[in-house]
Amino acid sequence: MLFVSMGSGLDFSLIFFWSGSMKIICITGATSGVGKTTLAEMLLRNLKNWAACKVTACTGGSAHRCPRGKKDCGVCSSLKKDYEIKKETVYSNNNAEFPFMARSKKDTHRLLKAGAKAVLWVKTKPEFLAKSIKRALARLKGYSGVIFEGNHALQVLNPDLALMVLSPDGRFKRSALEIKNKVDLFIKNVNNVQIKAILEKVRQ
Repeated sequence: MLFVSMGSGLDFSLIFFWSGSMKIICITGATSGVGKTTLAEMLLRNLKNWAACKVTACTGGSAHRCPRGKKDCGVCSSLKKDYEIKKETVYSNNNAEFPFMARSKKDTHRLLKAGAKAVLWVKTKPEFLAKSIKRALARLKGYSGVIFEGNHALQVLNPDLALMVLSPDGRFKRSALEIKNKVDLFIKNVNNVQIKAILEKVRQ
């Protein structure tokens, strides 16, 4: 059974239970840019009838400052509601909304091209993390499984398998440290041997 736990600062009323047969994998990263999407792509190429969901937690609004310390790409500052759930399609990313993202490099588009039957992108304020993920799961309940990409998803999910891609320099950002004790497998270098081992666990 998959369920959402309280986590830090979450409203108890947002706890919910997921009793369906759909399997859940969470892919997290010790730091940004370590290869979370690459790992998700490799798994999706071998998993039939699976979906994917990228989770981005941000404050939103014009006062937002990127937690990665990078130039604002418009993703978080464009969040005007408590949360948004967008469905990725082959034609949806024309860079008009987020000009700093190249079409071929957008994470959600890469997941779709890798074989995901559906891809959602959840952008949410931290206090609505559990609620937004619950809504995303409800929209994906017809698939065999879902790969969640992003550290914040693991804050509220107890998946069938939680993976973390490590940084070459051994660093951990704050969101990684907060979920480190929930990770089942730490990955230094993504390779075919590791993919095979992960797939065996998922299919058990």
